[in-house]
Amino acid sequence: MADQFPVAEAVLQNHLAVLGKTGSGKTSIEKLIIEHVVAQDYRVCILDPIKSDWWGITSSSDGKKSALPFTILGGPHGHTPLHSSAGKTVGQLVGTGQLRHSIIDMANFEAGGLQRFFVEFSEALFRHASGITYLVIEEAHEFAPKERAGFGGENMALHWAKKLATAGRSKGIRLLVASQRVQQLHNSVLGSCETLIALRLTQPPDQEPVLKWLKANTDKDTYAEVAGSLASLPTGTGWVCSGEAQIFEKVAFPKFKTYDNSATPTKEGRKQHAEVQTTQVDMDQLRTMLGKAADEAAATDPKALQATIVHLRKDLAAKAPTVTVPVIDEARETQIYRDGYKTGRDHGYTAGVARASAAYWKHLQQAVVVPDDTYEQPNPKLPAAPAISPRSLKAEGGGMVPNKAAFPRIALPSVGGGAMSGPQRRILNAVNFWHSIGHDQPTREQVALVAGYSPTSTSFTNPLGGLRTSGAVDYPAPGRVQAKEQTGDTFAASSAAETLRKVLTGPQLRILDAALQGDADRPTIAQRAGYSDTSTSFTNPLGGLRTLGLIEYPSTGQVAVTSWVKELM
Repeated sequence: MADQFPVAEAVLQNHLAVLGKTGSGKTSIEKLIIEHVVAQDYRVCILDPIKSDWWGITSSSDGKKSALPFTILGGPHGHTPLHSSAGKTVGQLVGTGQLRHSIIDMANFEAGGLQRFFVEFSEALFRHASGITYLVIEEAHEFAPKERAGFGGENMALHWAKKLATAGRSKGIRLLVASQRVQQLHNSVLGSCETLIALRLTQPPDQEPVLKWLKANTDKDTYAEVAGSLASLPTGTGWVCSGEAQIFEKVAFPKFKTYDNSATPTKEGRKQHAEVQTTQVDMDQLRTMLGKAADEAAATDPKALQATIVHLRKDLAAKAPTVTVPVIDEARETQIYRDGYKTGRDHGYTAGVARASAAYWKHLQQAVVVPDDTYEQPNPKLPAAPAISPRSLKAEGGGMVPNKAAFPRIALPSVGGGAMSGPQRRILNAVNFWHSIGHDQPTREQVALVAGYSPTSTSFTNPLGGLRTSGAVDYPAPGRVQAKEQTGDTFAASSAAETLRKVLTGPQLRILDAALQGDADRPTIAQRAGYSDTSTSFTNPLGGLRTLGLIEYPSTGQVAVTSWVKELM
């Protein structure tokens, strides 16, 4: 059919990349797509960093009447000027849908301004995103370059470009990225696009990323046909390649329906541009909307808040009333100071003695444990704590410590032929837990995890050493622990998974559950768990799971759950 759109609807529901050299028809195809999605009542935001190529969609093909209802911020045809510091405000308006259709023209930004705006815009958009928004990123290599030029915001710009590409779909953000310098576009962004529209590319470095993408997504014959035609495709003709939808076809795209302002300019063309009728906007409403969003952004900006606090302090200091300080007799003032000092000292001393004495007595009680590792406090096997006085402490090392001579000596009863402390019983039970799921020689880290200790703390290493001295456990290999006899608690294999889940931290559980969905690379696991793959909130618990033997790295960048955990969980 003549009116049928040349790109399948399934393709437009995912991230899309349009790649081609200058003059190959790249912007024309993008405009054709945007005309189509606007007609379907989707929201659209266009980031135009360099050439001011997009304002023509606000006018009819002959330039005599308005067309698509886009608000233009910045650039020579902007409805309002735009500064590189406005990224947070604009991102919030786009994310909430207040700017339903917008063109962000950044052609007049200073060096580094593109990256500054993009970072703040992307962060605000990601935070406030609701509903579906098509985000067009022209000259995407400017925001996600393989090699950076040294501008301060480039690393964060790349971070946010990758985050929008890998996690944007879950927030309703559908990317349409375009670039004429394909070899400079970061692999993470290109690799997140389910569909490529490959136009004329004459340089081998620009063809290489496209051919690598095709090699991973199509058969040899299609690959050879595309590779052989890339350098000679006519303007406006491109290969639509979708690995997910299994679409690989060469398409001659029709011309878009709005005004063509991106044609090569002539002297007469510039004169005609000045007479083009474009979409008008309610300027009062636009100023109110931008001002309100800017105020809300400033209200949550730490730098702006700090500046406000400094200003208010200066203002208060200037307006502070004069205070007359009453004259106090010097002897009376000295006596007040001494009385206050003595009261505070006595109160703190008495409270400190009580706390130190109670802690000392509690440690004595905990040295005795009944066989089932439970007891009531105070332990009925011990006498009641003695009355404590300040003499119960003594000066030592510049501070006060318990004076053992002030406490009555008590005999610690033995349990089961020998005293076993609470920490020792917990450690032995942890070794038995790992034995119950088929690990006779768990690592120290694994034992400490289930016992509830840090593997390097003396609270763990001292009682573990005591168990070895008593013959309850042995060290069969460096870093490994093994029970000599099955003493202590036993565990049913059926409850092992539940026990393991109880001792893992919340982040470790989220990452383990994400990995149990199927082996994948680090960014995918992080996305499933709701983290950034470069944050310590993800990398630290991930490393902890590997140390515990719950996951492994079968190859570089890949994460897999170990086989015994898969069987257990």
